Amino acid sequence: MLCRPLFCRKRCAFLSAFFACALFVLGCGLDTFYYLEPPKNDGHSTRYDSVDETILYFSFLTNEEENSSFSGSDFDFRGTEVYYKIYSSSSAMESAQNAIDSLNSSSDVSAAATNLINTRYYKTLSFSETHPSPLVPSRNDDRYVYIRLNDMQGGDETQKAAVCIGNKKMTSYSPSEPGVQSLGAPRRSFNSAYGFNFNKNDSSNPPPKEGDEDVFWSGSSSPGVWYIDMWAVSAGRDGSYSSSYSKLLHLGSVRIEQKWYED
Repeated sequence: MLCRPLFCRKRCAFLSAFFACALFVLGCGLDTFYYLEPPKNDGHSTRYDSVDETILYFSFLTNEEENSSFSGSDFDFRGTEVYYKIYSSSSAMESAQNAIDSLNSSSDVSAAATNLINTRYYKTLSFSETHPSPLVPSRNDDRYVYIRLNDMQGGDETQKAAVCIGNKKMTSYSPSEPGVQSLGAPRRSFNSAYGFNFNKNDSSNPPPKEGDEDVFWSGSSSPGVWYIDMWAVSAGRDGSYSSSYSKLLHLGSVRIEQKWYED
């Protein structure tokens, strides 16, 4: 008889704890996960070691139609963001690409984007001394995006640095084409006056340097040569302004040699 009160006390304590946890879960509610569809590959990708300068541009197709289902909910699909990082070493860039790719194939949809933004500190691409966020705001229609970071050496107007959006795939700068809109020239995120036509004599296009927040510096065997890695992602946020991201789309990488632009 002496053991029954002790058993009852333990049983009551267990039940009290159980119901307290149940009430806590019901009161707080379950986390809501928003699955965003990533931007789409338009068939073009560029690598920094390409010898054909005419293809050293980035392009993709936004995925706005599939993400428009969030319209009217407490979650806002905001559009498509483009992230970049400048590396002083191609091997350091490729190492980062491999690590990001590995995360991008995991079951955690936003793992790669979170790593890209919060751990590797990739920065958002801007244009024409503005800081639009995201780069391509949602309009509920899939659109093609074309980005050339720097003017091609000896190139004509069609190979100039530009950010364009349109209703068809673009392989060069052609804003006069019906349905194509030029947004301006690409700009680095931490200084909206800085472009990618790296030239030590041009205050609007100074070469990257160690300590710049959009640069990963690991030494360089080729001074004056820079490698830019680019990714696109669908982005949104809920009523509490918590951000959500889709899986990433790797746009590729380019090499920029500042000696092209020096006197």
